[in-house]
Amino acid sequence: MTYGVFVTGTDTGVGKTLVTAALALHLKKRGRTVGVMKPIETGVSIGRDARSDAARLRSIIESEETTGAICPYSFELPVAPLTAAQMSGHSINPDTISKIYRLLSGRYECMVVEGVGGVQVPITHSDNVLSLIKHLRLPVVVVGRSGLGGINHALLTVEALRHQKIRMIALVLNRTQPVRSALTRVQERSTLEILRKQSGIPVIGPLPYEPGLPGRFRPAVLHLARSAALKKLAKLVLRPARQNR
Repeated sequence: MTYGVFVTGTDTGVGKTLVTAALALHLKKRGRTVGVMKPIETGVSIGRDARSDAARLRSIIESEETTGAICPYSFELPVAPLTAAQMSGHSINPDTISKIYRLLSGRYECMVVEGVGGVQVPITHSDNVLSLIKHLRLPVVVVGRSGLGGINHALLTVEALRHQKIRMIALVLNRTQPVRSALTRVQERSTLEILRKQSGIPVIGPLPYEPGLPGRFRPAVLHLARSAALKKLAKLVLRPARQNR
C-alpha cells in the first residue's frame, strides 16, 4: 500500500519545504521507500535550479528520479503559479501532475508532496492548490506559524480544507522567527493553546527555529528528522485512514 501525503502551508515561507524534506527523510530512515514531488514551483532562477525546493527534496532523500519528474512545472518569476505560467507562455495541467504522481507512487511505499503557497493560490483560471489536493486525493499536513498571526491563517486553512471534505492529518506549527522575549513566548503559547482547542486536528510543535535557512538546509533537515515532533508526525501519516477520521 502506498501512503501519500500533501504538505500545504497557511502562507508562503512558513517552512513547507523543511517539513516535507524532514518527513520524507524520517520515513526513509524508518526503512520505507520514499518518493517526493513539488508539482509546481515558482522563483526558480535559470542556472540556479540546484537551489530549488525540488532539487533540495531530491537531494535530501538521494532520489534517483529526475528533477523534471519531481517538479513538472517550474517557473522563473516569483509570483503566483497562474501568473508565472502566463508570463512564460505556458499553462499548468492538473491532469499531467496527477499522471506523474500516479507513476511515481507506483514505485514507492510513501509519497510526500509539497504544495506551493497556501490552499487558495491559483494555478489555473479554474483551479487552485485546494482543487489540486482534491485531484490527487491525498490527506493533508498543514504547516503554519507558531507565533503572532498564526491562529487566523491556520483556522482559515483548516476550514477551507474541511469544507472540501479533505482529510487533515495534522497541523504543524513552525517557529519562523526566534523566540527572544517573554511577550513572544506568551504569544506562541496562546497560538498553540487556541489551535489545539479550535482546529479539531492534532497540533504538532512548535518546531525549533532554524537560523540561516536556506543556506543551512541540510543540517536543519537532519536535525528535524530526528526530532520527537517528526516521529509523532510520521506515526500519524502511517496510521490507517479510518483512524484519522
